[in-house]
Amino acid sequence: MRFLWVFLIIGTFLQLQAQNEYSKVPPSEMIMMGIFDEDDVESSNDFGDSQDYKKPEVQNDNTTDLFIKSNNDNAEVEFESEQYYQENENVDLSQYSNISKNNLKIALLVPKKVIGSYANSISNSILSYLLFKDTQFQFEVFDSVDEEEFSLSQKLGEIKAKGYQLVIAPLTGKGAQVVINTTSDLLVFIPTVNKYEMNEAGGNIIFGGIDYKRQIDALLTYANDKVVLFNDGSKRSKELAEYVKEQAFESIAYSKDIKNIKTDLSGIIRKNSKLKKASIFLNMPIVKSSLVASQLTQHEVMPHVLLSTQVNYNPLLLKLTQLKDREFFYIANSISYPDEKLKEINLLLGNSPDYSWIDYSASIGMDHIFSTQLGDMRVFDEDIYGNQIEYKVRVEKAGQSSFEPIGDSKFNY
Repeated sequence: MRFLWVFLIIGTFLQLQAQNEYSKVPPSEMIMMGIFDEDDVESSNDFGDSQDYKKPEVQNDNTTDLFIKSNNDNAEVEFESEQYYQENENVDLSQYSNISKNNLKIALLVPKKVIGSYANSISNSILSYLLFKDTQFQFEVFDSVDEEEFSLSQKLGEIKAKGYQLVIAPLTGKGAQVVINTTSDLLVFIPTVNKYEMNEAGGNIIFGGIDYKRQIDALLTYANDKVVLFNDGSKRSKELAEYVKEQAFESIAYSKDIKNIKTDLSGIIRKNSKLKKASIFLNMPIVKSSLVASQLTQHEVMPHVLLSTQVNYNPLLLKLTQLKDREFFYIANSISYPDEKLKEINLLLGNSPDYSWIDYSASIGMDHIFSTQLGDMRVFDEDIYGNQIEYKVRVEKAGQSSFEPIGDSKFNY
């Protein structure tokens, strides 16, 4: 309860910051990352990754939008602008000797024109963890605007000049590669990209992107020998489809891209024998996946099972489909908050911690910094191997009003 007043101040601050909308439509690279669905933005304000946060006005110099300073001795929180952050580690941090509980300075490097409003939820995740730990901290946001090398390098230089050594950088693959190529003396956590999607990176770069391949491996254990792929034409969707093909070998019975939500699916689904008793992978965001599931029911096409990665682990699915549409809809999930207090703080700050894997990645990153560098007890079970968060996978069924683990309730992949 000692921080209740802090939460109230933060809530008021965020409401004031929400007066100006920064960006509603994210870049195409972010859509199949599971962060946003371009068709969902208007309708999903209450649900996890698709939340439509609003952004404050951008300062002319594109530097620090938010500066927050906290001291647990007197519980002071000073707001000067706006902010974000994030971090993770399992490597040798001895070179970062200034990282300590008495000098915890975290910088968020965010290209606002690229990642847009999603940066708010990431900042709230980090702030939630810092409040949960009840420690002294300072963090700032540095807006690079875009992911061009000049823009990112300039802001990284400013971050270093101000003495920040922990940098949270929610970037696409393009921006991540720039950081890899140009940064060697700052500790950088990239929550949005998986290491195995990038070229070799130095030990100062930690990755938090979801492991879709591991999720597909888990889903394939529920598939039969007749596999169907529905994709949306995005880069991520194509990558998932190719991996399914590699693992399923000759089992691909049918594959179709659905690029427009207004597409009439009758000709695709009605009387399509290739869909009957098939294991259908829905490599699409939630609106398109829900449309396919409902159309299969409408046209009395009974699949063996519907399968999806983390992209569709969202309660909006339960609203967009009927129970009979999702009777055999299995979804891979890598999110599991072990601490109720931390979850409650996230909820107070407007996050949906059970459904946003990027926010989850942010929390795990902070947890590893606190445990490996500051000696605190671990909160999360995930480890980092080779500078990448190793996510566990649990397959769940979209039930009547919630997602329900199948069989063993533990994360076992």
